This record gives sequence, structure tokens and C-alpha cells, in this order.
Amino acid sequence: PMAIMLRSHKLQNDEVASTVRCIVRCGAGTNNIPVSEMTERGIPVFNTPGANANAVKELVLCALFLAARGIVEGIAHTKDVINVEEKGDYTAISKRIEADKKMFVGS
Repeated sequence: PMAIMLRSHKLQNDEVASTVRCIVRCGAGTNNIPVSEMTERGIPVFNTPGANANAVKELVLCALFLAARGIVEGIAHTKDVINVEEKGDYTAISKRIEADKKMFVGS
């Protein structure tokens, strides 16, 4: 390989082929890479601190919205109650959901 990309694997010197031109750790720190040995071999080592910060932020916001709005509970209610009562008729289910939403206007 020309490059090695890793996250938590503890890289050993003998795992790095002579074809490798660089090593990158996805995340902060390089404690799982033998940096001094790689430097002696002329292989630069990079890390990416904070590179996944936006993804973490998006997941946290998604979880907050799911919890605050009862999305998971709504899906379960639709699947376990409304779907059964409407006998799986998706047109009837859609109409029922639209009609039921009116009960929550202004709340």
C-alpha cells in the first residue's frame, strides 16, 4: 500500500511495508503509531484532530430532536397500532395520520 489510515489499531513497525509513503490517524493523537521509527524511515505521520466534530454535532442534534419530538414513539405507534387498525392499507393510514395530526394543533 502507498498509505495507511487507521483509528485505534496499535500499528507495529513490521506492519508498515516499504511502499508506504505516509500514515494518518483518524482522530487526535498518534500514541498508537511508532512515530520515531516512521520518522527514521522517512514516512510522515499525520493526525486529524477535530475532523469528525461536525458529524458528532449532527448526531447529537439528531438524538435531541428524536427524543424531544417523540419520533421513535410515533413510528412505533404507527406500526403497532394504526397499521393494525387500518389493516395495512397505506392510503387509509396516510389519511388517518393527517386527520390525527389536527388533534395537536397549537400544543
